[in-house]
Amino acid sequence: MYYDKMIQKERIEQLFRSYYQEMYRLARIFLHDNAESKDVVSEVFCKLMNRGNDLETNKERAFLMTSVRNRCLNTIRNRSLQQRIQRLYFLDVQTNICSVEIMEEELNAISYCIDTEMLEVDRRILLLHYRDHLTYKEIAQREEISDVAVYKHLRKALDVLRNYLKKQDENG
Repeated sequence: MYYDKMIQKERIEQLFRSYYQEMYRLARIFLHDNAESKDVVSEVFCKLMNRGNDLETNKERAFLMTSVRNRCLNTIRNRSLQQRIQRLYFLDVQTNICSVEIMEEELNAISYCIDTEMLEVDRRILLLHYRDHLTYKEIAQREEISDVAVYKHLRKALDVLRNYLKKQDENG
């Protein structure tokens, strides 16, 4: 057992001396970063140490270069994923800070419009549908009107709301 580990260690050292520069150059081509390239090559040799003695003779170079390529692609994928997450997190933080104030203003404008600009029946049906989550049929039964009348009142209320908000945006 000890003898096998010594032979494996010597073989890996020989592979390291023979192929390190070539593996490092390949990693640099993919990653454009010295430290990451060295890490990738080191990881390949670490995996090789833990792998055992199943590496075929005369196929070492192909195995090592393919391992470097795959490890580089994983690094690039993880790097771009991390960058995307950081970008999205940054955007989310910025959006949340700004959007709370904006949302509060918009909600105040919507409430004001509902309270002052809509007819009573339109306001009541709008609130039943969006605040109380009633269906058209439930609203129609409660208000003793048809489903089509519910639709028309909602449509009218939403048109009033859209026009009001549009005017607010135009006025600044």
